[in-house]
Amino acid sequence: MIIRKKSSPVTAFRLGEDSALEREMIARGVVRLRADGTYEVFSRESGPNAGQIARRGDFVKLDGTGAVYPNRAEAFLAGHRRRGGEWIQQSRDLTAWEKGRSVCPELRFLLDTGRLQLDPDSPERYFRARLWDAELTAAQDAVLVFYRVEESGGEIRDVDFNFVARDEFLRSYEIIEE
Repeated sequence: MIIRKKSSPVTAFRLGEDSALEREMIARGVVRLRADGTYEVFSRESGPNAGQIARRGDFVKLDGTGAVYPNRAEAFLAGHRRRGGEWIQQSRDLTAWEKGRSVCPELRFLLDTGRLQLDPDSPERYFRARLWDAELTAAQDAVLVFYRVEESGGEIRDVDFNFVARDEFLRSYEIIEE
């Protein structure tokens, strides 16, 4: 399935810049500065016990529900533009997969390399992968979004991906092609 993120303002802050939003997220315990200078970001997919590891200079975005998730600085800056005091998401076509669809090459690669596991016995933790130095899970209605697919000689060599919760997917993405 081909999807596109809706071009819209996003709320985000850069780690280490001591912004009011960063201070608020740290005070709420959603972001934690670790002794080694890295940050732990407690996203919906990471759960309450171990956050996703981000570094100074990376960005943290807030989705439409206020949930947070980290973005590597390079990827964030490549996909967003500053306009006044806000960040605008730049749309581009992406490939995605959801349970019930045929297995696509990107999914097959992730399953074959062990980078993604599917657990049909656990609907709330159906997807499982190690991303951002943390074990992440997502419910079976989440959408697997492929942000970058590296190919060589017709073979997939690497895939950057993440889970998007169903409610956030419906709010933030449009389906271009089934």
